[in-house]
Amino acid sequence: MDPKRLVVIFFLIAGLIFAFFLEHVCGLIWARLGWSDPVIIDGLDWTVSTLLGFVIAAGLVVGAYVHPKTHTLSLEVASELMKVTWPSWEETKASTMAVIVASIVAAILLFGIDTLAYNLMVEWIPAIWGKL
Repeated sequence: MDPKRLVVIFFLIAGLIFAFFLEHVCGLIWARLGWSDPVIIDGLDWTVSTLLGFVIAAGLVVGAYVHPKTHTLSLEVASELMKVTWPSWEETKASTMAVIVASIVAAILLFGIDTLAYNLMVEWIPAIWGKL
């Protein structure tokens, strides 16, 4: 896959996420200001604040994409990501199982140490202290 295609896909996905975020932000601002927010597109239930959020997001994403520094950096990152040797599915499953087992062992050890410390401080030391 061409790094340019990866960059375009990233900007499209980021733009959609940002557009949905700005849609909610604009809707909240509209409601807070008490302005009416009429539906513009009936079938989709798009309101003025929805359209405004999508237009702002599209403008910012296109502006970021055509900015020379951002465009160059994103192309460099995409080309470096394509050079990376990603682990196979079997290696990923084995690593995940190792992390799960290590987490369980650590949890059991911490439970034992915590139980021992609790018994020592709450039951054993006060019992000995009371006999002195």
